[in-house]
Amino acid sequence: MKLLSRTIRFMLSGGLLAASLCGGPALAQQRDEYGARVDYSPYRDESDDIRQTVARVSDLDGSVSFSRGDDDDKDNWQPAHRNVPLTIGDRLYTDDRSRVELQVHGGQFVRLGSRTDLAILNLTDDTKQFAIQGGVAAFRIRRLGEDEVFEVDTPNAAITLERPGDYRVDVDEDGNTRVTVREGLADVASGGGSISLRTGRALQIDGIDSPSYDRVAIGAPDGWDRWVAEREARIAGSRSYQYVSDDIAGVDDLDEYGRWENIPSYGRVWTPTVVSAGWTPYRVGQWIWQDPWGWTWVSTEPWGWAPYHYGRWAWHRSRWYWVPVGRPVRYVTYSPALVAFIGGGPGWSATVVTGGGGYVGWFPLAPRDPLIRWWGPRVNVRATNIRYINQGYVTVVNRNTFVSGGVVTNNFVRDRGVLGELSKAPVLRGPLPLVPTREAIRVGVRAGAAPAPRPVTRVVQRAVVARMAPPPAPPSFQQKVTVIRENRGAPVAPAAAAEISVRGRGRPQATTDVRPVAVESGRVILQRRGEAPSPQEAEAPPAPVAPSRGRAMSTVERPVASAPVVAPRDSGRGRVPRAAPAAREAPEEEQKPDAKKPEDDKKRGRVAKDKEKEKDKEKDKDKDKDKSDDR
Repeated sequence: MKLLSRTIRFMLSGGLLAASLCGGPALAQQRDEYGARVDYSPYRDESDDIRQTVARVSDLDGSVSFSRGDDDDKDNWQPAHRNVPLTIGDRLYTDDRSRVELQVHGGQFVRLGSRTDLAILNLTDDTKQFAIQGGVAAFRIRRLGEDEVFEVDTPNAAITLERPGDYRVDVDEDGNTRVTVREGLADVASGGGSISLRTGRALQIDGIDSPSYDRVAIGAPDGWDRWVAEREARIAGSRSYQYVSDDIAGVDDLDEYGRWENIPSYGRVWTPTVVSAGWTPYRVGQWIWQDPWGWTWVSTEPWGWAPYHYGRWAWHRSRWYWVPVGRPVRYVTYSPALVAFIGGGPGWSATVVTGGGGYVGWFPLAPRDPLIRWWGPRVNVRATNIRYINQGYVTVVNRNTFVSGGVVTNNFVRDRGVLGELSKAPVLRGPLPLVPTREAIRVGVRAGAAPAPRPVTRVVQRAVVARMAPPPAPPSFQQKVTVIRENRGAPVAPAAAAEISVRGRGRPQATTDVRPVAVESGRVILQRRGEAPSPQEAEAPPAPVAPSRGRAMSTVERPVASAPVVAPRDSGRGRVPRAAPAAREAPEEEQKPDAKKPEDDKKRGRVAKDKEKEKDKEKDKDKDKDKSDDR
């Protein structure tokens, strides 16, 4: 087993091996800077997929910029574009009279208004944590797992969204926060205390060190609320969601840019209607490097999200058709792309080297093709002589274009000899033997893009308060590129990234400065502002802040966790749907978030009544000792 390079050995002074960063028991035995054991085991289950996920930039208006969490230059703000995937450590900023929409994998939406700064502190399938340091944001939660946590942190409040619903968070220039619950249930924590906020209520929290609160009128919808409602109506009216899983983002864009048809063997499939002659999937865009997935496709086509990260492609009657993941599939895993890679040509080598010659090619996977992942746990593929249906439709670029994140659209190889050679080359298995350059983590600037705006320094440097301890920010590209090379082109896994980050910085640090919402356990300094409420309006005082569903709280001693933060593995409930809110009190069966059609609501209502009758019958049987309980 190879030792790490001299640079990494110096940085990781504990003498870890390269293999320790990819797996093995040694990593789970590490201790943090306080001497406490650090448990990396949630990401060491080789039978499971990566639990980290992404948010897609789905719509933007005006000047919007983003900053990659692993960029060596933390002040490098790039123009944001549609279909850019954001994950842990990334930041997003909207300029004056600008706005942006994010679609989070799994069905949630985050929308930011003018002069809003957002940092992604955590983003996994069961734990989502965002920081809003200024501006206005709307959150639409379509469903939550039983052990899922969705937290929004501001300079003086940590807001946990407890149920599916519609929420709004405003943060003014002084860091004061207003939380509005149009539908749902939120737990607002500040100054060591927490307050429950239900549908139709709003809460104003003022002050940073000695916060005070007041319940305020929710007010009539303003221009921002109306724009959010328009976006929601667009999603609700999408025809394409009749055929695709709700877990998948970007499906609403398919209505405008293509049509649905029925073809033999595959059923309902989608085909784009505005493409150039000779068009092939995965050709209009670029490859970027984004850990923990590594090579990730970013399409410049406005509809180019769902068809490139979910489902497969089929060639039928001289057209390409996207075969989606259908509605019966409840939970879907994000993929950086669904292609097979090949390599060859003069100078090509399977040995991991920086630069090098030759070509890199790829083709879209067909519905029955095996996916040999270049990310996540290693999978041994024993099958041989696999025939890939679409291998004849390969897209090829030179190696340097690929590893530097160059735009593919007009730079792919057209030489028939090269294409013929690579179309017959064996498919690469496992991590690609290609080391990315620093340029590969940056998205190419598209034509007509406005200059990247930069947030106000005073706002960016403002700390947020957190209930849940966020994971460490990702390490810089320079810190991890040697590890990528040592591991033969494999992406850096979340646990390994956390360890590199902590050791490189000397302590756990989040994407933005974080303060615990409770300075001292059990101590509440949050006070109600103004006159005491009348007896008719009397309410319980703020309760001491408690942890969220098994996640460790941020504390003065440990404001940031030393390892990835996810739901406990032994709970077994992370993806069980949590009850949805209702305008009226309803049986639990009616509150499940799966319902989409009115007739489904009626059916569940009948089921609920039938269950109540069954419960009454069982009670009667218990009273009658002469009758059997066995039914």
